This record gives sequence, structure tokens and C-alpha cells, in this order.
Amino acid sequence: MTRRSWSEIFATINDPGVPALFLIATMLFAILGNSLYDLLVVVTQAFFGGETALLYATISIFFAALLFAITLILWIWFNVRQRKRSRLADPIKLSQAYPGLILFVSANPRGAEPAAIQHHLQNGTLRRLWLIASPEAEKKAVQLRDQLQQKAGRALQITILPIESAYDIPTGYRAVVQAFEQAATMIDQVIVDITGGTKHMSAGAVLACREYGVPMQYVLGEMKDGRVDERSESELMKVLV
Repeated sequence: MTRRSWSEIFATINDPGVPALFLIATMLFAILGNSLYDLLVVVTQAFFGGETALLYATISIFFAALLFAITLILWIWFNVRQRKRSRLADPIKLSQAYPGLILFVSANPRGAEPAAIQHHLQNGTLRRLWLIASPEAEKKAVQLRDQLQQKAGRALQITILPIESAYDIPTGYRAVVQAFEQAATMIDQVIVDITGGTKHMSAGAVLACREYGVPMQYVLGEMKDGRVDERSESELMKVLV
């Protein structure tokens, strides 16, 4: 089960899509707001005195200025944060092996899946493997699963996630998110390989990884006639988004 943060719970309480909770929350906030305002007026008048109209005007101006200041600070914060997040980190050579790997299986029978997986199998590190496969690649995914289970045995749990199309960004996104949800508490030990995915699948993976803060990897090899030379020595590159 995925844990809910306080912000998510608070958002649910204030969601008009949940009428009963929204109505209760609106009433409670209205009562709380009125009580705090009346208390503020009484306290301010006790300390500073003055006419009622002038007092209300002073309070209104003060909180209008406070609201403007908070809005300005949040605007600066979110814009600066967004600019920082929009910078894609340069890829680095992957040295760490991950216990969890989410992999797009390509329809190419000589794809880079073995190179992408083998790195994480060292020292028995890899424990969970998700194979995302389109209809064209599902047979290959089954063969890959069977080969790996013969090699690694029960120490490696493999899940095949079939998708309807390899040319749809939301489909790729949902498949990766589904794997993240299944990873649950070990999500911080997971990496996503996009080597075998189409451009659409990779775009979906980028969106999911950016949302969940999960790194990606791809297999880098020498290019020949616009394609990766299968005979060249490949290496894994890691990307943070």
C-alpha cells in the first residue's frame, strides 16, 4: 500500500470531488477563520485601542500586504526551483548496481537487454526486475524471463508488464508508474533502463522518473551506419532528471 503524505490528505479533505469531506472542511475552516479574526480584533483593540473602523482598516491593509508578500515569495520559490529542476544532468558512467531494474524490452532479437541487466546481477544485487513489453516484444520478454530465472533462480523476482502499444507516451508512463507502485518501499533502490524503448516509451519513462525522482540508464555503444554496433563493447550510462 502506498503511503499518503500529510499534503495529499489535506488536499483530499479540500477536494470538491469528495463532497462530504469538502463540506465539513469548509465549515470547520470558516468557523476557525471567524474565531481567529474576532480574537485578533479583540487583542489588537485591547493593546492599541482606537476607533473600530480604523482598526478594521488597519487589519485589512496589514493582511493584504502579508498575502502579497507570501504570494511573491512562493512565486520566486517555485520559479527558481523549476529552473533548477529543468536542467538535465549530464550522463555519467554507471558504477552502482541496483536491486531493482525496470527495463523496456525491444522487438529487436539482438537488443541490449543482456548488457543492461548483467551489470545489476553482479554479486547477486538485482532482486526485482520488471520487463515492460509491447505485443511485438512480449515473446522475447518471456524468453528473457525464463533464461534469467534459470540463471538466478528464486533470488530474482521477475514481472512482465505488457503494454498495448509502444508508440503511446501515456502508456509508457503508466507502465513505469505501475512498476514504481509495485516496488513500494524499495523505490529508492530502482533504476529505469530506456535503451530498448521507442521514443514514445522513453518519453513516458522520463515523465515518470522525473515525478518519482528515480534515475535512468541506457546502454551506450559505438555507432555504425546510424545504429549501435552490436559487436562493440558497451557501457551503461546513468541519467538523473
